[in-house]
Amino acid sequence: MQAPKMIIRKGLVPVPGQPKPRPAIQIFAVVDDALKAKLEATYLGENLFKRSAYANGLPQGVPLPTGSLMTHVNAIVKNDACPEITVKTMLNGQVFQGATLWEVKAFEYLACRAFDALVDLLGTVVEMERQTHYTPAAAQALVDAEAFYADTVAEATSAAVIAADAGVTEMPVASAA
Repeated sequence: MQAPKMIIRKGLVPVPGQPKPRPAIQIFAVVDDALKAKLEATYLGENLFKRSAYANGLPQGVPLPTGSLMTHVNAIVKNDACPEITVKTMLNGQVFQGATLWEVKAFEYLACRAFDALVDLLGTVVEMERQTHYTPAAAQALVDAEAFYADTVAEATSAAVIAADAGVTEMPVASAA
């Protein structure tokens, strides 16, 4: 299985009737053929980026863009013309044409977050029809605490047996002072 990757192409696109070309970006996800077949069979309509999820700011845990880019990310998210990114558009390739280079950079930032979501979704697709296990860290802490207690009891019992064999009637206790 090959690791998923996103191909990003940027360039200038001539616009008929406009004196200058406009900046554009194309994104394209490359995933393992078997995973791509599963995605195409069932999950093409899954949203990877939906502007309404970002309307009130970036969700917690999302890598923050630089300060200069943040303004443009906020602007593109609040714009009604902000494109959504789905599994289908990511696998087939999606082109975004911006008015400025900052808009293209903002879309690239959002596309990277959408690709992060695609990779997360792929993890679930791989697990389909398989049994998985979840063990929180607290569960392991319980096992460790019980093992520590059992070891302590065993050591105390062993020390008592050794002391009894040696004829010691009192065990000195070390103080913390």
